[in-house]
Formats: sequence, C-alpha cells, structure tokens
Amino acid sequence: MMTLAAIANAANVTLKEYIMIGWLRFQMNDASVWGYFLQALPISLIAGIVYAVVRFIKGKRKDRPIRLLDETIKFLFVCYLTGLISLVVLPVNFWLNIYDGIFLGWWNEIPSIFSFGGFNLVPTIIKALSGEIVIGSWVKTMLIGNVAMLLPLGFFLPFVTEKVNKKNIYAVAVVVPSIAELLQMIFGRSLDVDDLICNFIGIVAGFFIGLAIRNIKGKNKTINEMPTTRSLPKTVEKQKEKSS
Repeated sequence: MMTLAAIANAANVTLKEYIMIGWLRFQMNDASVWGYFLQALPISLIAGIVYAVVRFIKGKRKDRPIRLLDETIKFLFVCYLTGLISLVVLPVNFWLNIYDGIFLGWWNEIPSIFSFGGFNLVPTIIKALSGEIVIGSWVKTMLIGNVAMLLPLGFFLPFVTEKVNKKNIYAVAVVVPSIAELLQMIFGRSLDVDDLICNFIGIVAGFFIGLAIRNIKGKNKTINEMPTTRSLPKTVEKQKEKSS
C-alpha cells in the first residue's frame, strides 16, 4: 500500500498540498449544496474576471464612463450564469473530475462526458395525488431548490437587458429551462418535468422582484434629480417673484 507521501510525490505535490487538496475534494464531493457551490466557484470567478477585463478594456477604448454598480451587477450575473450552466447542464461532478485531472493527474479516471439520460414527464404533484409517491422532506427540498436555483436568473434580467419585459418573460421562462433540460439528456442527466415547472416559477418570480426593485430605484433617482426652488436659476426665481 502506498503511503500518503508516495501518493503526493506521484501527483507532483507536497504532502501538505495533497492533504489540502484531499480535504477540499472531500468538501466538493459530499453531494451537498455547499459541495456543488465549491465545484462551480473557480470557473465562475474566472468567467467573471475575464468579462470584467474585457468590459474595462472596451470602456477605455471608447472613453466610456464606468458605472460601478451596473458593472458589478453584470459581473455577478456572468459568475452566476457560468455556475448555473456548470451545475445544471454539465454532467454531475464535471468540474470535480477536471480538478482531479489537473491537480492529481487522474485523467484516465474521468468518465465519459456524453451519454443519453432518462426522462420524467409526470409531475410530482400528479404522482402524489395518485398515491404513487409521498411528498416527503427530500422531495420538498428538491422542488424548493429548483425554484430558488433559477430565481436569481430572473432577478438579474431587468438589470442586464432591456429585451426581456413583462410580455415575453413567460416565453423566456419556458425556453431557457427547456433548452437546459434537453442538453442535460445529452450529458447523461435526466429531463424532468418538475424541473421545468419549478424553473419557470423561479425565473418569473425573480424577474418581477428584480423589476420592482429597478422601478423603485428609478423613481428615487428621478425624484433626487428633480430641480428644487433653491436650485432654480436666479432669473426663474425673479420671474416667480414678479408674477406673485
């Protein structure tokens, strides 16, 4: 049996680095929300940084003022979208397998990326009403999680694009999850009608929350920019005094 030191040496890392990698890998591989978040975090940050650099360079070339709040929202949106694609579309533990290849050299153990998955076209609520299944805590967690997962996508849309509005948000909430579910089948995951329903609810609810906040922000900005009596030009004030 190889010792930890021998394994670390074979992986071209120090024993301390190997222990740290092992601890981090254990965290990523515990099938929890935290574990999946850690898997997607590096690639999400890389995508966000690349986006920020490109935006900065374009802004400098066009001598365009940089609006920090708007750019921060767009940066977070890119990070979120990258992480969402990594977790929802790509195979389970895709990035964990990539990290194993990069840091431990386990490229030969990476499973096939492409494989045909299954599908479920009967909603959970129908199965529950027919007595086929009982909606326990795990099912509730999965359903709520699928709503919450896509809620930020809808929330960001009013801030990052003007093409999505109250009329077409419902079409967006149907098309986006449908494409994601179809891609999942190519990458060995399953198409689930429950995901489509929950994702639809999440996107629509998030959109109207974001839209409400954007409108409140716009109204406050308009009020703050309205001229007051003190800010009126002196000529206007004199005209007011004469008319009174």
